Amino acid sequence: MPKNIYKLKDGSIVAGVTTIINQLDKPALIQWAWKLGKEGKDWREERDSAGDIGTLVHDAVMNYLTGEMLGELGDIVNACYLKFWTWWSDLKNEGAIERLVEMPKISERLKFGGQPDLVYELDHKWVLCDIKTSNGIYDSHWLQLAGYDILLRENGYKVDECQILWLPKDDRFDCPIRTDLRREKRIFKHLLEIYKLRHDNP
Repeated sequence: MPKNIYKLKDGSIVAGVTTIINQLDKPALIQWAWKLGKEGKDWREERDSAGDIGTLVHDAVMNYLTGEMLGELGDIVNACYLKFWTWWSDLKNEGAIERLVEMPKISERLKFGGQPDLVYELDHKWVLCDIKTSNGIYDSHWLQLAGYDILLRENGYKVDECQILWLPKDDRFDCPIRTDLRREKRIFKHLLEIYKLRHDNP
C-alpha cells in the first residue's frame, strides 16, 4: 500500500498521524521480539507476516465499505473480516450510516495530516473508528485517534465518540469507545512539536 503524502495549501509536505505517533517507544513490541527470539524465530519475518495480514484485513474492510470487490481472502484474513462484517451488520441494522471512509484530512493550523479509517453516525452521534489487528489495544492507538479527532474537528466534522475496532488474528474481539480524549490530544500535540523540532532544518 503506498504511503500517503499530506500537503498543505502552499505545497509543503507534512507528517501524518501514524508517523508522529511512531516516535514513541513501544515496550510491548520489544517484549514480543524477545519472546520470538527465545522461541528461535526471526522477529523481522514474524513482523512482516503480521503486517501483511493486518494490511489485507484493513483492505478487505475498506473494500467492503466502499463497495469494491473483496477478492480472495486467506483463512486468517477471512476470520478477521467476518468479525468486522458481523459487527458492522449489527450496527447497520440499528441504523448506522457511514459518513467518511478513508478520507485524507489536513490541519493547516497545526500542519499535519492523516486518513481516518471510518466515521459513522448512529443515534445522532458521530463515531470516529479505527481498525486494528494487533495483539492488544495500546495507548498509542488512542493517541492516533486523538490526532484524527483534531483533524476532523478542524475540517468541520463533529466527533462524539472515538472507537477502536479490534480484530486480532485469533478468536478475540472488542470495540471499546471513549468520549474524552483530552489527555491524548495534549500528548499528541507534544509529539507533533517534538517531530517538528527533530525534522526542521537547523
